[in-house]
Amino acid sequence: MDKKRKETIVQEINYWKQNKLLPDAYCDFLMNLYTSGEGEFDTIEKQQKNSGKNLVISGVSLAAGLFTVIALIFGELALATQALISILVSAGIMIVSFNPSTSPLVKILSRILAAFIVLLFSVDIWRTYFSDQIHVLYLIIGVQCILWAIAGFYSKQQYFTISGVIGTIVLLFLYL
Repeated sequence: MDKKRKETIVQEINYWKQNKLLPDAYCDFLMNLYTSGEGEFDTIEKQQKNSGKNLVISGVSLAAGLFTVIALIFGELALATQALISILVSAGIMIVSFNPSTSPLVKILSRILAAFIVLLFSVDIWRTYFSDQIHVLYLIIGVQCILWAIAGFYSKQQYFTISGVIGTIVLLFLYL
């Protein structure tokens, strides 16, 4: 087998192992098979370095999200500024949450935080333009709850499905 093809296969095996697409034992076996026992395994040092980098990136994105939530709740920023901050921070948080090497807990917290930022921004829009019409607030929150339930169902994220369904039920009881 030529060297380029072997390198491609080894890279794929490393990718499978890193993203948990195959059990580690299978990946180790395949690596030994294709490298004749001289496998190019990821060293512990390399994994720790990547894990530290991911931890810093995750921490920064979650901190930015929390500061955004605080700014939306307590700040008196112009609506355009709030929109820009909300969009940028939510996009950054979602990018972190879809990174394959991010821990599952950080992924869950990131997605919940991004959804909460969108909810707060929607309430700020209601407060700015429709504060005397409570049914518009119910409509905005209801649409978001339904979208959470649908997105949670299709992406198999139970926490979004459950929160969307419960939110919709609560809104129906409040409105009726």
